Amino acid sequence: MGGQAPRTGGRPDPGGPDPDRGPVVSVEVGMIAFLFPGQGSQRAGMIAALPDEPVVRTTLDTISDTIGQDVHDLDSADALTSTYAAQVGLFAVGVATDRLLDQAGIRADVVAGHSIGAFGAAVSSGVLTVSEGARAVAVRARRMQELHPFGYGLMAVIGLTRRSADDLVASVRAEDALFVAMENSADQIVLAGSDEALARAATRAPGFGAREARRLDVAVPSHCALMLPVAEAVAAVLETVPDRRPRTRFIAASTARVAVSGARVREDLAAGVAEMVRWRDSTDLLAELGTTLTVQLPPGHTTGALFAAAHPDIPTVSIDDSAFDDAVLRVRRFRERGPE
Repeated sequence: MGGQAPRTGGRPDPGGPDPDRGPVVSVEVGMIAFLFPGQGSQRAGMIAALPDEPVVRTTLDTISDTIGQDVHDLDSADALTSTYAAQVGLFAVGVATDRLLDQAGIRADVVAGHSIGAFGAAVSSGVLTVSEGARAVAVRARRMQELHPFGYGLMAVIGLTRRSADDLVASVRAEDALFVAMENSADQIVLAGSDEALARAATRAPGFGAREARRLDVAVPSHCALMLPVAEAVAAVLETVPDRRPRTRFIAASTARVAVSGARVREDLAAGVAEMVRWRDSTDLLAELGTTLTVQLPPGHTTGALFAAAHPDIPTVSIDDSAFDDAVLRVRRFRERGPE
């Protein structure tokens, strides 16, 4: 995929897919990947921190109209304790930033989203409109919150291989429900389950080789069989979405494969909430496809850092690490000349 011919024109409606992605202002070299972060990356003020640009305001207005609430109301520390606010807020920030980058002439050749980040990636790829994505995210988040309002969550375990994580889970599972929810890297596994099961796993983890076990800022047991009713609810919403072929390669993190059709993307969005996130394999696939630069969209930098740790030879730019205009300049330099 690589370089693209110059385009002219703007995006009149950020709420819908538009084949005209705006002017390209620099010569593009190589292949750029956008990484959309998942829940746990949220922080208070992440929406307010977005540049005050018309495309951002229009995008946020579209999301607010869709969910029937001003997204700025979800931007406080108190609000973000809820799964609903965290997921809708992350979607809003990711999509608004994608539109800003497009306006600056920076367009992804391939997109990947970690957990809820997949919905922003789907909008970026053209499979969903902003309003369609917002509606699906709202249903997903609200249903997750209702299904397990308390007593469950996620825990990162550092230093475990996947096989050791499976053994740890097996040792606890006879007593309580516990699942491997994410394989983020060669030695970072995320477990999902009840508070009691996670506490028991944390106590036993050193015996399986773990260096650290810490709870994540996520109050639901994502990416396991406990979320099957949520997968069904999201699938029902996405059944109403017109079929659109991805304009941009979309990595389905539940399978670590390129989703070659709109139907495959929608299937990943729905089923993914109840399936393990194969982020380690997904980042390897990005490298194998020929990615020469990754850009982590805000908030945070963890998703990009996981990629950089696995593929240190491929530069990564985190939009959140500097002012937006500075980040854009860094991306342009990498695309034109490579790392300095």
